[in-house]
Amino acid sequence: MRFIEFTLKEGFFQKTVKFSGIANIIYSKKNTAGKTTFLRTIFYALGYPVPSTKGIKFDDMEFWLTVESNGEQYKLYRHNSYLSLDDGQEQIDYSLPTDFYEIHAKLTGCDNKDILDNLLGASYMDQEKGWTLLNRGKVIGNISFNIEALVRGLGGKECVDELLQLEAVKRQQKKYEYMHSVAEYQEAIYEAGEDIEYDAPDEVIERRLEVLRAEREPVSDELKQIKSILRKNKVLAEYIADMKLTVQSSSGEEIPVTRDTLVGFTDNNELLTARREMLAAELDDINRKITALEKQKGKEEQLFKVQTAIEAFDSDIKKISVDAIATQRIIDQLKRERQKLQERIRSMTKQDNSVVLELHNCISAYAKELDVSETYVSPNKDYIFTNDLKSLSGTILHKIVFSFKLAYIKLIREKTGIVLPIVLDSPTGREVEHSTVEAMLKIIQRDYPDHQLIVASIHDYDLKDKKIIEFKDRLFSSTDIMTVGE
Repeated sequence: MRFIEFTLKEGFFQKTVKFSGIANIIYSKKNTAGKTTFLRTIFYALGYPVPSTKGIKFDDMEFWLTVESNGEQYKLYRHNSYLSLDDGQEQIDYSLPTDFYEIHAKLTGCDNKDILDNLLGASYMDQEKGWTLLNRGKVIGNISFNIEALVRGLGGKECVDELLQLEAVKRQQKKYEYMHSVAEYQEAIYEAGEDIEYDAPDEVIERRLEVLRAEREPVSDELKQIKSILRKNKVLAEYIADMKLTVQSSSGEEIPVTRDTLVGFTDNNELLTARREMLAAELDDINRKITALEKQKGKEEQLFKVQTAIEAFDSDIKKISVDAIATQRIIDQLKRERQKLQERIRSMTKQDNSVVLELHNCISAYAKELDVSETYVSPNKDYIFTNDLKSLSGTILHKIVFSFKLAYIKLIREKTGIVLPIVLDSPTGREVEHSTVEAMLKIIQRDYPDHQLIVASIHDYDLKDKKIIEFKDRLFSSTDIMTVGE
């Protein structure tokens, strides 16, 4: 697939760019000229759910994109969820995201969803996540890449039943997690003492008030008694100190009588203080419940009751019967089932699948050419499914991600015939030297001459037959986009 011409329009502003089929540099002298936005709008025009960038809302814009794929030319128009595709013989109207797979099956000649879902992650390296996305994760927005799915699609492996079971388990787990959240919310309401029913009749409220008032009386009395004892103890201790009394021990030693020498006085006081705090908290809780219930009295005599949205929500939530312990037990069980299914799918994906070894060999070869030590690229072919990125950083990660992406693009071409454009956004940076990027680009032009190359950067690069598309100002401004060379 090659991009031939692209036009984007926002209000009265319209820009058109014609691409070279070989190499293009989207160039600007500063980082705020809209290069990343421009690249993202291209993929948005292809039907992807690409999120808008700051200050520019894609759903309000119009896009015209001409692409060449499998020797055919297609003209696409997109505005919001509407997309039309004209192949020169007929124009077909589509609705996104419903018709996404149908659109891309027509553009690529491939109807395998596992492959179609991962084409963007293979060909596009976004400046935010693309240069750290190795084998699974978010490409941009909510668009994901998953190596297991791609390998499964390229190897012709089908795990239909297992995948359906996995999706069913995921849905069940999510539902039970929502239920558990309800149980936790209920617990928070009760802990806050807000356990009243907003639609309870007056007689029910009155009975509850009677119970609470009965509970409050002994608590209040005991609290008053303890406070009185503590006050008297304080006065007694001060009185004894003022008396300057002494006692004589059996050995004849005279000991002054003070708060500190009174045996058990301090411990007893601390125990009484702790009990006072507990009773005070219990009394506050009872009073809070009584206050809340008293507000509900006379509800039936009112023409209407002013009830906040949160009160109504709490009232409805408390009517739901949820066993938090049982729910958590089910969630744990579903997690274990989900893990087993994922392991089974992964095993079925790898079994007798030549794509795994081919990807590994290709990745290893490019990593070695880029001077990445074998310490970082394991000789084990399962390395391509690694989750360990902690040991990778800076230039090493940059080079390994690049090696993975080239391997994906190569195997996609060999297994499906899809020739993807290679789109790199801001390859220089993140501790990566200019010379390293130059070496990467030379590999692309050497091994992937049939693939259109598009690089967005504030740097110029030594590319054969390159076309420089310079952004002189922000994407939507009165300044024209400049093009140099073919």
